[in-house]
Amino acid sequence: MNEQKSMKKYQVYFFLYLAVVCELLIIIVERDDAEARLLRERDMLLRMTRSFVTELVETRPVQTVNGNNQMEVGEQRRFLIVLQGMGKSDRVTQNPEVEVMRDGVRIQTLRFNVDIVEVPGEQRDGQRTFAFTWRAPAPGTYTFSGASGTDRLGMLGGGGVKIASLTFPIELIRSIVPDIDKKIASTEQLHSELSVRVIAAGDALVLRGRRIITAAGFLDSAPIEVQGTAAEKVRISASIGSVSYDGGSHRWTGSVATPGEHRIQLTAQDARGAGALSRASETLIVDARRPVPKATPRPAYAGERYTHDISVAGLETRSDYAWKATLDGAPLAQGNSPMIVLDVPERAVGGTLSIEATYRGRVFPVARNDQDVVDSRITLPVLAPATRIENVTFSRNNDYAITQEFRFDAYVCGQCSSAHRQAPKTIQVSAESESGRDLLDTWRSEPILSADGRIIGTRVRFYLKGKVSRQGEETEIVLRADEVVRRIPVVIFPD
Repeated sequence: MNEQKSMKKYQVYFFLYLAVVCELLIIIVERDDAEARLLRERDMLLRMTRSFVTELVETRPVQTVNGNNQMEVGEQRRFLIVLQGMGKSDRVTQNPEVEVMRDGVRIQTLRFNVDIVEVPGEQRDGQRTFAFTWRAPAPGTYTFSGASGTDRLGMLGGGGVKIASLTFPIELIRSIVPDIDKKIASTEQLHSELSVRVIAAGDALVLRGRRIITAAGFLDSAPIEVQGTAAEKVRISASIGSVSYDGGSHRWTGSVATPGEHRIQLTAQDARGAGALSRASETLIVDARRPVPKATPRPAYAGERYTHDISVAGLETRSDYAWKATLDGAPLAQGNSPMIVLDVPERAVGGTLSIEATYRGRVFPVARNDQDVVDSRITLPVLAPATRIENVTFSRNNDYAITQEFRFDAYVCGQCSSAHRQAPKTIQVSAESESGRDLLDTWRSEPILSADGRIIGTRVRFYLKGKVSRQGEETEIVLRADEVVRRIPVVIFPD
C-alpha cells in the first residue's frame, strides 16, 4: 500500500517536472520567435535603407557638352555645357572650363567669365546651363573636354556625409557604400567630352546615326551626325518619324508601336545639287522594348513613407527620369530620379495622391500586364493604416487546457515594415463558454519594440479560469484591437 502511495507521489512529481519543462520550452520558443521577428524587421529596414541610400548616391549630376559635331573651316558655332540632376540646395562649386584638344594636344583653354558664360533663364532647379562660342581654325578632329564640380555629395564636420539635401552618419554610409570617399571625389568633378570634325568644303556627304534603345510607344529622339558639309545645308527625311534641324544639329524624332528591332531609312541631300557628293543614306536601328515596369505601384497610406521605382524597360538612362506628386491637386513633392520617395501626411486619409512620371520631359508608356499599356501617370487613393491582429497562439476549433497562456500581437500599419508599425489605441479580450459563463481570468499587455527601441505594437497575454466539463466545453474567444474584431471558437478542457 505504501509502495503504491509512493509511486503515485513520484508520478505527481514527474508530471510537475514535465509541466515545468514544457513551460520553459514554451518560453524559449516565444523568445526565439520574438528574436527572429525582430531580426527580420531589422533586415527589412536595413534593405530599405541600403536601397534608398544607394539610389541617392548613384543618382548623381551629369554634365554634357552639346552642339554641332561637324563644322567647316572658319565657321563659328555656339555650344552648351549643361549640368543636370542637381537638387535645389546643390551648388556649382567649380564653374565649367573646356580644354580644346587636337590629336591629343591641347590647343586652347576656354574659361568661365572669359569664354564661357551662364545662359540667362536656364539656371532652374535641377539644371545649370552655360555657353561658349568657338571658331573652327583648320581641318581635323577636335575634342572639347569639359570639367566642372558640384557639392551634391560631400563630407561634413562632425562625421557626417551630405547627400543632396540629406545628412547621414559616415559610419552608416560606409557600411552601405564602402567606396564613398572615391564616389564623393568623382561626383565633385564632373567631366564630359564632345568630338567635333572640322572639314574643308567639297567632301562627300555622309550620315551617321547611332543605335537607339527605347520603349515601344515612346516618342523618342536621337541626334544624326552629318559629315562632308555644314549641317544647316542638308535636308534629311525618314521612313518613320521626322528629322528636324535645331540650329546646331539634326535630330530624328519618332516612335514605334511594337517591340523589336526596327530599321528606319534616312535619306539626305545638301545644297550643292543632285551630284553624287550631295546625296547620302543611312539606316537607323531602333531597338524598341516592351515597357515592363521595374515595380508595381503599391497603396499609399496616411502617415507613412511612400516609395516606388517608376522606371521601365527600354528607357534606360535613370538620370532622365523625373516625377511630381500632388495631394488633392496641391504640390507635395518632386524629384529627378526614377525612385519616388515621399512622406504622405497623416491628415491625407481619403485624399488622392497623383504622380506624374516623365522621361526626358515626356509621359511614357507602362505595360501593366500582357495586354494593357497605360501612361506613366499614377493616381492612388490615400488609405488609413489598418489595425491588424497577428501571431495568435491558438486556432479555430482546436483543443486547449484552461491553464494555458494565450497570446496575440496587435499592430496598426499600411505597408507593415518595422518603420511604419504603431501600437493600437484600445485592446479588449473576452472568453465566453457555451453555457454563457465568463471564463476570462486576467490579461495583460506589453509593448513590442523595434530594434531602435520604438514602440511598434502591443503583445497581449491572457488566462482563463473556472470549471469546465471533462468532455471539453466550446468557448468563443473574442479579440478586439481598435475597430478590428476576431472571434475564435475553441474547445477548453480541464487541466
